[in-house]
Amino acid sequence: MNIIWHESPFIDSIFHVPVEMYQIEQDFFFRGSPSVHEHIILNQNCAIITFHLNNQVYEFDGSVVCGKFTHPPSIKIVLKNRDKKLTVIRLNAYGIFKHKNIPISSMVNNITPGSKISIDLSDDMEIDHSLRWVEKMVNNDKDQKAYQITRDIIQYIDTNFPYLPSRMTKAVAKEFGLSESTVLRYFKKYIGMSLSTYIVTLRRKKMVESVCNNTYDSMRIRENGYYDQSHFLNDFKRLYGVPLKQYFNEMQTMKDKAPDFIRFMYQNELEKAV
Repeated sequence: MNIIWHESPFIDSIFHVPVEMYQIEQDFFFRGSPSVHEHIILNQNCAIITFHLNNQVYEFDGSVVCGKFTHPPSIKIVLKNRDKKLTVIRLNAYGIFKHKNIPISSMVNNITPGSKISIDLSDDMEIDHSLRWVEKMVNNDKDQKAYQITRDIIQYIDTNFPYLPSRMTKAVAKEFGLSESTVLRYFKKYIGMSLSTYIVTLRRKKMVESVCNNTYDSMRIRENGYYDQSHFLNDFKRLYGVPLKQYFNEMQTMKDKAPDFIRFMYQNELEKAV
């Protein structure tokens, strides 16, 4: 098991890619999941990582890479050095990962190269150093009341998602004693997207997780706000550009190649691992 549950209000989990287990220059190609999380990839020059997103191509050959995707990117990973490390850090949706002097909205559906931040990836630097750096950065806003409220709202939505009404902004505002405009402003500032975009992304993410976990059925479809199977299938093809069956077959292939990695990328709930 290479997935690590990190005890932090900001960091959801960490995945150390076991480079030594794979053939060098073996390609891993997969369609990412729409996500409300932010991801940080620490690449010690052990892989070439290529993202295809919004008709743009981003290729990285050894640096820190950051991003947050409401639309799923196509990702290709080519491992090239077994002696180096590849680590993926997934932050909680309310971790609010931010670069200095870069608005968080610029990270949504975009890839930010690591030259903007100062994580040391030298060979003798342990992963704990990077985690401390991340936590120090996101801790900068922890005492701001608006920041704390936004985190509480995210937790409330995630916990009560199947039971919330379609007019979710109004319900959330009432629950927290805020105006609807205030809720929307907090989301834009701290999450980098509107509340409605967050809800749609979360709904899609939960559905993709159900496909990954083989729990996809009519009940799960309705729980996540779709009218019926056709409604979901049409939304899925519009989002991914391929039918669900083709996507499922591709996912099964990746499960055979790298089961832990796929579990990390597509599942929201991970058991604690040491």
